Amino acid sequence: MGRFHEILTSPSLPLVVCTFLRTTNIVGIIKTIGIYLEDINISIGTTSTDIGIALGLLFAFSHFPGPIIAALYRHHSTRRLLLISGTCLPPLGVALTSMATSNAQITIYLSIAGLGNCIVMICCTMTLHHVAKENFNLIYSLGMTGYGAGMVLLPLLAEFLRQAYGWRGGLLIISALMAHIIPVAMAIKFHSDDSSKQRKGFRRVPSSLPGVNEGEECKSSTCQNTKGDNSDDIGVVRTIANSLRQSDFYVDPVLNVIFGLGFALCMVWSGWHSFLVPHALQRGISVRNTIIITFSAAIGNSLSRLAAGVLTNGLVKPVTLYLFATILNIAALLCDVYFVNYYVMLSTSCISAMSIGVRSVLHQLVLRDRASPEKFDVAYAVDQMFIGFGVFLGGYLCGMIADHFSSYDATFKLLACLDVVVLLLIVVVRCRPKANPV
Repeated sequence: MGRFHEILTSPSLPLVVCTFLRTTNIVGIIKTIGIYLEDINISIGTTSTDIGIALGLLFAFSHFPGPIIAALYRHHSTRRLLLISGTCLPPLGVALTSMATSNAQITIYLSIAGLGNCIVMICCTMTLHHVAKENFNLIYSLGMTGYGAGMVLLPLLAEFLRQAYGWRGGLLIISALMAHIIPVAMAIKFHSDDSSKQRKGFRRVPSSLPGVNEGEECKSSTCQNTKGDNSDDIGVVRTIANSLRQSDFYVDPVLNVIFGLGFALCMVWSGWHSFLVPHALQRGISVRNTIIITFSAAIGNSLSRLAAGVLTNGLVKPVTLYLFATILNIAALLCDVYFVNYYVMLSTSCISAMSIGVRSVLHQLVLRDRASPEKFDVAYAVDQMFIGFGVFLGGYLCGMIADHFSSYDATFKLLACLDVVVLLLIVVVRCRPKANPV
C-alpha cells in the first residue's frame, strides 16, 4: 500500500501520463488523416504530395522550434504557462483542420498542432531529466508507449466516427478528446534547477589569456573606454570562440554525428508513419484489415518502447540495440516491397513499428549518454531542430515519390535506402565510444 501511494504521489507520474497522452495524440492525428485521406481528397482535392507536405510540417513544427522552447524553459517563471499553452494548441489545430476548405489551411492548422506538441515534449522531457535522474530510461520509455496506443485506438475511433459524422465531424470530436491532456499538464510540478537560473547554456569564461592577471589587463573601470569599440568586439568574439571550444559539439565531434543520425532516422519515421495506411489501402486491403495492420504495428511499437527502457537499464548499451533494430527494419521494409501479401505486410508492419519505436526512444538515450549532464538541454534542443528538418523532408520526399511513381512501393524502397544511411551513422557512433573524463 505504501509503495502504491509512493507511485501516485511521485512527481514523475503526471509527466509520464502527459507524455503518454502527447504521443497518443500526435501519432493518432497522423493515422486519422490517413483514414480520412480519400474523403479529404474528394472534399478538397488533396493529393499525396499535399498530405506529405502537411504532415511534414506537422512533424517539423513538432521538433524544429526546440531551441526556442528550450530557451524559454530556462526561465522558471514561464514554464507552467508555456506547458499549458502548449497542451491547448494540438486540440485547437485539429478542430480548425475539421473546418478547413483548402490544402493551405490544412497545412497551417496541422502546423499549429505540431508547435503545441513541441512545447509539451520539451517541457516534459527536460523536467523528467531532472526529476527521474537514474530512472530516466525506464520512465521515459513508459511514457513513449503512447505511440502504440495512438496507432490503433484513434484509427478505430476515426473509422467509427466517419460512418456517422463524416471526416469533419470525426476530427472535431477527436480534437475534443485530445483536450484531456490539459488538466494533466496542470498537475505537473516544476522544480528549480541550475539551468533555470542561467540565461545562457555556457558558464562564464574569462576573456583574459592564461597566465595573465585580469588586473594587469585593465586596472581601472575606464580602461575599456580608452580601448574603444574594437576592443569590445574582440572581447565578444573571444568569448563566443571560447564558449564554442568548451561546448560538446567541439569537444566530442561524434555528437554531431548523432544529430545527423536523428535527421536520417526521422525521415524514415515520418515517411513510414505517414504512408503506412495509404500504402495498405492502395494494395486493395480493406479498411478493416488495414486497421488490423495498424493494431499489429501498435502492439510492436508499444512493446519495443517498453523493452528499450528495460534492456538499457543495465543489460545492453542503447547504441548496440539501436544497431540491431536498424538492420531488422531494413530487412522488413524490403520484404514488404517484394512480397505483396496481406499476411506478410501484417508481419513486416509489426517489425517496422518495433524497430522505429525502439529507435525513437534509444536515440534520446544515446544522446543523453553522450552529452554532458549539465548541457543536455542544449544538445536536446539542437537535436530537435535536426529532427524537425528530417521529419519535414521525409514526409515531403515520400509523398513526392509516391505521386511520381503512382505507387507507395517506391516510397518504401526509399525508406529502406534511408535506413542504410542510418545504419552507417550508428556504426560510426558505435565505433567511437565516449571518452571517460580524466
